[in-house]
Amino acid sequence: MDLRVAMVRGAVLGCALFVGACADDRGATMGTGGLARAEVQPLAVEGGYGAYLAAHSARLRDDIDGAADNLERTLATDPDNADVQRLSLIYAAADGRYDVARKMAQLIAKGKPDDVLAGYVLATEAARDGNWKAADAAMKAIPDANLNSLLGPLLRAWIAVGERDIDGALARLKPLAARKPFLPVYNFHTALILDYAHRDAEAEAAYDRTVAGDGGHSIHSVQAAGRFFNRIGKPERTDQLVADFATERGDAPMTEALTRTLIERRARTPIVSTPLDGMGEAYLSIATSLANSDSWEITLALAQLSLRANPHLELARVMVGDLFEAHEDYDRANVAYNAVSLDSDVGYSVRLRMAKNLEHMDEHDEAAKALNALADRFPHRPEPLIELGDLYRGDSRFAESVKAYDRAFARIGTIEPRHWVLFYTRGIALERSQQWPRAEADFLKALELEPDQPLVLNYLGYSWLDKGMHPDEAQAMIERAVEQRPRDGYIIDSLGWAYYLRGNYQEAVNHLEQAVVLVADDPTVNDHLGDAYWRVGRKLEARYQWQRALDLKPDDKQAAALNAKLNDGLTGAAR
Repeated sequence: MDLRVAMVRGAVLGCALFVGACADDRGATMGTGGLARAEVQPLAVEGGYGAYLAAHSARLRDDIDGAADNLERTLATDPDNADVQRLSLIYAAADGRYDVARKMAQLIAKGKPDDVLAGYVLATEAARDGNWKAADAAMKAIPDANLNSLLGPLLRAWIAVGERDIDGALARLKPLAARKPFLPVYNFHTALILDYAHRDAEAEAAYDRTVAGDGGHSIHSVQAAGRFFNRIGKPERTDQLVADFATERGDAPMTEALTRTLIERRARTPIVSTPLDGMGEAYLSIATSLANSDSWEITLALAQLSLRANPHLELARVMVGDLFEAHEDYDRANVAYNAVSLDSDVGYSVRLRMAKNLEHMDEHDEAAKALNALADRFPHRPEPLIELGDLYRGDSRFAESVKAYDRAFARIGTIEPRHWVLFYTRGIALERSQQWPRAEADFLKALELEPDQPLVLNYLGYSWLDKGMHPDEAQAMIERAVEQRPRDGYIIDSLGWAYYLRGNYQEAVNHLEQAVVLVADDPTVNDHLGDAYWRVGRKLEARYQWQRALDLKPDDKQAAALNAKLNDGLTGAAR
């Protein structure tokens, strides 16, 4: 059966993107403490209810922009409602409305100076103004608990750097060293501070600890350490970092980008050039640790604060886009991704994701245009053309899909076992575009690369049966696929159809009934069950299944066949 297989997601983020996988210490990192969602008290003015209800509805839909808009309207009616102020702060920060967030933080801090998010906003704004004492005061007002037990030392350390107190900054980081889950973040930020201060011998030791620890081969740690080693005249260390990244991550486009930046160009400028940049890194490190938490608005707010501190931190833009994408706000995701330079280390990967998001938004022509442009911009990379082939295949434009896959294959040097999926997907497009000899060769090649792969066994076995070819071998293939995926409705359907085509109608019914339970909304599976019911004399049930298949919006050819069967039943010997 035609199961859509995604070849490239171009994943850039995850808990290992930055050093510091701290989610295991749940008491300190997963609990947001003062950042928990506020329970809103009834509004004092009746006219504010409409805006508040609209804000609540937007929150339920994960509509950050809509929630922020309507919370601002609510406050215009009831400006002294502390709970609405707090919600407005959260959503303004998450939406990147920094002026609104600053205003809300100032209002909240008057009555509740220990509010965590208000303190972060005020500290960031003070640092942007160059008022490091005010930034320090804002942070001192926040309790050292929950989220702030990790983020607080980082921010306070960079504030000390802003006050030109490097030793004081290092001392402020020390509490993190006492807790094993925090060591990666501690080592990374220690290295960044020492690198900024040009205390190279100490910085080298800190970078050594960073790259040797958890997350040490993440893209950001490689970027930071590689630039440092280039600067101090140890390029061979940088080369080894990139090689280790390639081995561990297996991400060819990202490896190429790091090679271009760190090896070919020998970039040496530190990733942190100012204390504000360091604050941006602090927010981003912790936002990454919280990426999979339930309070995604808080994670988004931290990522936006990272950009407020350092608007040039492109990995923070990627994280903002990733969070919007994860919550199916593909338009906002693409706005964030589009701000990432195509020449950056992650520029290529996010452009792939932008094209995929255009597909999610049903803007398929724009997605195809973007993929073709990316393929032209990177003439040696196959991924844009693989995505283009997948896009056309999903739109049933099979001949165009084959052409895109062919272009992708032309860019692949050595065929490796992982390429089985590309032979499989091109095989589907070839079979559907009536190019069976090439399709069969691709399916066989896929099985050579990945023996007993259930998707390939199923598709090739089903195709052989449908064409009256190799019936014994075809059924055996499908049975092996079922053994591996006994709950896959499409593969169960293939087995049932194998029995049907070989005349064992009762056995076909047994399997096809199971398939319909597993994939109730597929027109082909319901159509098959209808045929099997007819052959065993259950004609009323057969018509019911055909009508259900028709209601599931099959393509025009299948719809015509279903209508004919509803009118005349099965008139031929085979079907």
